[in-house]
This record gives sequence, structure tokens and C-alpha cells, in this order.
Amino acid sequence: MTKGTRRVRVRALAAGAGRRAAGLRAWCPQELRLLLAGMLLLRAAGFAYPFLSYLLAGKGHGPDTAGVVLAAFGAGWMSGQAACGRLLDRVGRRTTLVAAALVSAAVLPLLTATSSPALLIAGALALGLVFDAPRVVVGAAIDELVPDPGRRAKVNALRYGLVVNGGALVAGGLGGLLAARWGVDALYWVNATACAAFAVGALRRLPADRRGRASRARTSRSGGVRLTGRLALLLASGLATMTALVGMAAAVPMMMAARGLSPEAYGLTALVNSAAVIALTPAMTPWLSRWAAGGRSMPGMVAVASVAVAVPMAAAALARTTSGFAVAAAACAPGEIAWFVATSHILRQLAPPDRRGRYQGVWGTVLAAAGTLSPLLAAWGLQRGEQALAAGTLATGLAGAALSLPLARTPRPVPGPSSGGPGQRRGGYSDAEAPCDSVPPHAAGPRVSSSHLRRDSEAAQRKTPLAIKDASSSARAS
Repeated sequence: MTKGTRRVRVRALAAGAGRRAAGLRAWCPQELRLLLAGMLLLRAAGFAYPFLSYLLAGKGHGPDTAGVVLAAFGAGWMSGQAACGRLLDRVGRRTTLVAAALVSAAVLPLLTATSSPALLIAGALALGLVFDAPRVVVGAAIDELVPDPGRRAKVNALRYGLVVNGGALVAGGLGGLLAARWGVDALYWVNATACAAFAVGALRRLPADRRGRASRARTSRSGGVRLTGRLALLLASGLATMTALVGMAAAVPMMMAARGLSPEAYGLTALVNSAAVIALTPAMTPWLSRWAAGGRSMPGMVAVASVAVAVPMAAAALARTTSGFAVAAAACAPGEIAWFVATSHILRQLAPPDRRGRYQGVWGTVLAAAGTLSPLLAAWGLQRGEQALAAGTLATGLAGAALSLPLARTPRPVPGPSSGGPGQRRGGYSDAEAPCDSVPPHAAGPRVSSSHLRRDSEAAQRKTPLAIKDASSSARAS
């Protein structure tokens, strides 16, 4: 190959990279790219939760204590999601992120310095409160900054496939190597340093929050989350499915430790899961984007994805070797991607624009509740046998699929005039009770059926001759 040919190929590659970057800028605003980059940093250094079981084992604590500490972390995670969502709606993105990162940076080193169960429980609770604040902030930012459903599906796939799992890939591989070389305590110091660096970067690069006193008052008066039937179904389905799926981070380490497998083995399993998600995301994203943009059934996708997640996780409960856990982890990947994109789409339809933080917080509370239930389910199953754990995991995932199916049904209109009142669609549907596959009213205006349009068109045609006659008479009179 000549130098000239090499230069041409390099220029072609650079031009292609430039086109891809320009395309990314077109459907992913700069502020959102900064948020995703910060989230990637925190996920890549997020060793605290997946390696907490090994930290406790190194301090001489057994599965019972580990289950309680992990449950305390989950309880803090569950409470903190709603608090972060409300704080986000009141003070803005940057303030919420900086406060959460600084608290994490302060608490993480304290967990390495004590062996007292009471202090470990308290530290895990405090860490859980702020652990997943970036998820709430980034989720609400995507809903606000990317209104197009097809592009929003792309961004959500990017967030889950490349940011969340790309970070987990680094955390799993690097975490296992660091734990083998310098011990699990070193992971927590690296995590704390990353949180502090993120807080500094957010202060310097993210736009300042501009929510004045009047804006905060409007947010306060707008109320909280309205628990409609469709939202309740989504939350219940998410709790069941995520109880099975969160086992990848919460229950699988306990299973592997009980089988005598090392932290490096779990790091390899987590790496395989993340690598499978990253590899499949580019292939699945165009299809998911077309599905969302075309108004196809998202609840149906949730149901199928829930089953696709539950079966491999139930198989993981029966695994005994590192390769067995790794195969089960890889098999979860397609269901994870589809489930994450579909549930994000439905949640955005149900959330009013001025309360997106609160709705993201409630959704995060459900995911955190799954993080609490999953290790408890694993501890229960490990005491009763592998078959019991596999059956319990499969049952929870199938329950999530069954609960999502009613979301696809068209709700019965509530009594009232067809034009509707405040918060009500034409045809008598309330905003929050609208079909989950429809476009929300705050994004596309009132929902008008084809029969309404046809009747209005016929009426306009009947009135047109009279209107022309009246106009010509007025012209002659003038």
C-alpha cells in the first residue's frame, strides 16, 4: 500500500467519524452528552454495590449479615430515588448531581474503615440514598431534551447499552483486577475519587440551574405523582422483572461466593454480560427506534423482554461454574436492552413535563425496591436449595410479563363531554390514563379520532356554500 493510498483511507475514516459525530450532535444535545459522559465515569468506577458482598466477606461477615447490609443499601436507594426526583424538579440538574456526588465521595471511604455491622448498615443506607441520582437526572433530561420518540429510543439505547453497560464492563474487568492486586478496599477509594472528580466537572461544565423562586413555587404547587391504574401496572411489572434482573449485580455475587468462586470470577461474569449488551446495542437500536417511532406496542415488548430476562436468570441460579454464570449473563442481554427502552418510552408518556423528576424518582424507587428484594430472594434461595431459587426467580420474571400486558389495552372512557375538561383528552380519557402506545397530550396536542376528523370534514363541506354566499352578499353590500 502506497503512502497516497494510506492518506486517502485515513481521510475517509476521519470523514466517516466526523459524519457520525455530527449525527450524534443532531439527535443528542450537548448538555445531554455531558450528562451521559459523567454517568459513564461514575458507572466505570462504580465498584461499591457489586463488590459490597466481597467487602463484607473480607471483614468476616457471613451471608446473613451481607443480606441485611445489601438490603439496607437497597432501602436507602429506594428512599433516595424519590428524594432526588423531587430535588431535581425544585433546584435543577447540576445542583442535584453535585450534592449526590459529594455525599458519595464522603461515605465510600468510611465503609472500608469499619467492621461493625451497625456502622456498615448505616453507611450502606447513606450511600444508597445518593447512589443512583444520575439515573434520575439523565432520564428526566432525555425526556425533556429529546421529544422525538424514535430519537429518544436511540438515546435510551445508548444510555443503557453503552453508558450503563460500558461502565459496568470497565467496572467488572478493572474491579476484578484491582481487587486481586490491591484488595477490595482499594475499589472504594477509586470510586470515591471518581465521585469527587465528577462533582468538580459538573460544577465547571454543566449549565447553571436557573430555577428561580417562582419556578420552584409552581413546581411545588403542581403536586406529586398521580398513581393511576396504568402507572400502577407499570410499577408492579417493573418491580417483578427487575427483581429478577437486578440479581445480576445483587444476587449473582452471593451465589458465586456461596459456590466458592472468587471476586475475579464475578468480575468476568459481569464483563461478559456488559460486553454482550454493548455488542447487541448497535444491532438492536435501529429496530427499537423504528418500533417507537411507528407507534408499535411497547407493553407487548415489555412482556416479551421480561420473559427473555427471567429465563436466563433462573438458569443462573442452577449454575455452578464461572462459565455457567457467564453464559446465563450473556443470554440476558437482548431482553435487558428491549425492556429498558420500552419501559422508558411508557414512563415518558405518563409523566407531566413539570414533574418528570418526580416520575423518574418513583420509577427509580421501584428499581431500588427490586435491588432490596433480589438479595433477600437470593439469601432465601441459597438456604433452601438451587431449585427453589431458580423457581422463585422465574416466577417473579413471569409475573412482570403478565402485569405488563394490560397496559396495551385501550382504557374505557370516563364519563364527561367529548371535548373534555382540564387534564382530559377528547373522547373522555384523562392524560395519565391514555393508552400507553399513544402520543402524550403535552407532546402532540389533543387526541382526535379518525371518526371525529371525518365528521368535522363533512360538516365543513356542508357549511362551505353558505359561507361563500354570505361572503359575496357582504361584498356587494359594501
